[in-house]
Amino acid sequence: MYHSFIIYIVIILVYSTQVPPESPNFTIAQTLILQAALYLLFTLITRIRFSAIISRFRNHKMTAEQLPLSYDRSITQLNILAVAAYILTVYMVNIKSVIATLPLVSHGSALNNLIAFSVFLVYQLIIWEHAHKVFSKLLTFEKNRSTYCFRKLFFALGIIAPWLAIMGITDLIQLLAPELFQHLLQSPAIDIAFFAFFLLILSAIAPPLMVKLWGCQPMPPSPLRTSLADFCAREGVKYREIMLWPSVEGRAVTAAVIGPYFFSRYLLITPGLIEILNPKEINAVIAHEIGHVKRHHLLVFLLFFLSIFLLNYAFFELLIGWLLTTSLIQYLLLSSPHQQANIISLASTIPLLLIYLLYFRFVFGYFLRNFEREADLYAFSAMGTVEPLISAFKKLAWLIGDFGQRANWHHYNIPQRIDYLRKCIENPALINRHRRKVKAALLVFIICVSSLVLLGSQLNTANLQQSLNNRFLIKVMENYCREHPNEVNAFISLGSLYFEEQQLKPARDCFESALALDRKRPELLNNFAWLLLTAADPQIQNIERGFRLAKEAAAIKPAPHILDTLAEGYWRRGFPCVALDLEQKVLSAKPKQLEIYQRQAEKFARDCQP
Repeated sequence: MYHSFIIYIVIILVYSTQVPPESPNFTIAQTLILQAALYLLFTLITRIRFSAIISRFRNHKMTAEQLPLSYDRSITQLNILAVAAYILTVYMVNIKSVIATLPLVSHGSALNNLIAFSVFLVYQLIIWEHAHKVFSKLLTFEKNRSTYCFRKLFFALGIIAPWLAIMGITDLIQLLAPELFQHLLQSPAIDIAFFAFFLLILSAIAPPLMVKLWGCQPMPPSPLRTSLADFCAREGVKYREIMLWPSVEGRAVTAAVIGPYFFSRYLLITPGLIEILNPKEINAVIAHEIGHVKRHHLLVFLLFFLSIFLLNYAFFELLIGWLLTTSLIQYLLLSSPHQQANIISLASTIPLLLIYLLYFRFVFGYFLRNFEREADLYAFSAMGTVEPLISAFKKLAWLIGDFGQRANWHHYNIPQRIDYLRKCIENPALINRHRRKVKAALLVFIICVSSLVLLGSQLNTANLQQSLNNRFLIKVMENYCREHPNEVNAFISLGSLYFEEQQLKPARDCFESALALDRKRPELLNNFAWLLLTAADPQIQNIERGFRLAKEAAAIKPAPHILDTLAEGYWRRGFPCVALDLEQKVLSAKPKQLEIYQRQAEKFARDCQP
């Protein structure tokens, strides 16, 4: 389930960050034909991949024990290929432009994203349909192919439905109170509170939606149900229902607990688990699941999602601003002017994908592994023995093949889990030591996230964003000036950008180039004069030349900001009273930047003594 969850996050991110071009590359008919071609190509690759596995198995190059592992590996590879194909669908085929033309889509993001998600689900349906066709007789699958595919489909929808439900609620609020909605999102604090609130709502409505879509049914009255209910009551764990979790692949022998709140919490058990484990072993597995509740792991999961949102909020604009200044992005933008929307979208999407994958793979994965171990240890303490849990692990290891030794990013493998439990029998102090380790790791995580969010908030200022924007524009204008060496305005703009970023020598060189092309531009004369008059670098500062340029500019256009530059020139040459008289003329014109000119007048007045 964790793999599917991460894949669907990637799909949502890819679609939501892509900006459709103003003029799509293809017509709607062409887009549909290309998409159909992608589906056909993916079908062919899927068929070849599964046929290769069957060929190896029938030629005795693969044992029956290795077959499930090879199947799982191929499913993972094909899902990754499906994500790559979906990225092509979004960025090259421009499916987003086609979806935008459908009725009602423009009125809500929920419907828009549901259709986009359905486009990806077709890739997965191709995998599921061929998997059942090839492997149903070799592995324990649901016998009916259509039932198998529908259950897989509803499992996927169970993961995505809560998110779509929240989007639907948001669309409704936006429809009923658009001005209030936009006003709320203008405040960062309210925006964060808004996300946190909906995260809490999502965690409450998700479990009922999931069990409904997954086709779960309440476990019928039986000695096993009574035993499980008594155990939960003894441990003080409340829940809404104990459910049988139907499996479309018989190898799915597992249990789970979903829902951080008792009123929407469910204990899920697959029928396969009941078939292969005895009652004590089932109690041990459920004790493990209860351990997640008692150690508040489900609530901590909300903290992880809130944290990645806060980090994204603090650093996203800075990251994109910086990426747009890099040579690679600049080259791509300038060499492919018709693909600039896609390039900018990818420049924002790819880093986010990498960050999210690293975050979930290493940070989230680290805590998941340790939470699983903590739940194992809780089961040990609650049961008073590890033997039922170890016995259950051994049966599961036999079922999944490879003796359960395969590496897993979100679980320790079965031999590692059994080994640690046996160590705890010999040294019970390890149980509390592991709890302290998890608590310390959570504290470090909270401190790190809080520090990074605070740092991002401090860095994410208007000045820094403006600086990054200037750096981006500088790169663009540098290339433009190289291609248009006689364009005066380009050199003026580039020189002004350099000056704003305090790159004084390049700014001077740009103004010199512009001046050589045209000496009658008052803005050029004024900007160059101000640079020469105010530069702190003595190798750049040239008061006499700056003063002459300021006089030329004022003779052509005696605007307030140009007269202010001339007043600065008089003051720098030692004539503060003349500068003050000139600045008072500027103030009498009541210019927009009145405070700046008032400070200038005060500076001149201090040196103009009668």
